[in-house]
Amino acid sequence: MKHARLEWSVETMHWLLDMHFQEDFCRIEDENIQRKLNIIRKIVLNSIKAYKEKNNSKRPISHIMLDCLLESDKMLPLLMTNEN
Repeated sequence: MKHARLEWSVETMHWLLDMHFQEDFCRIEDENIQRKLNIIRKIVLNSIKAYKEKNNSKRPISHIMLDCLLESDKMLPLLMTNEN
């Protein structure tokens, strides 16, 4: 049972990365750059998840990401969530 849950958490993270960042369609050939981008994407997803939990937000991840892209001042509260 523990292995099944671990597998689901890995699949869930992959699905989120693919849905929000289209990671499967990334055509960067340099492995080092691919790894670095993957780490940055995971940091972003984890920051958004922490923000949602702290603020009891029901908004989808994609809406939070869009808000941050359209208004950069909305990124600060998201980044400050992980400070504690």
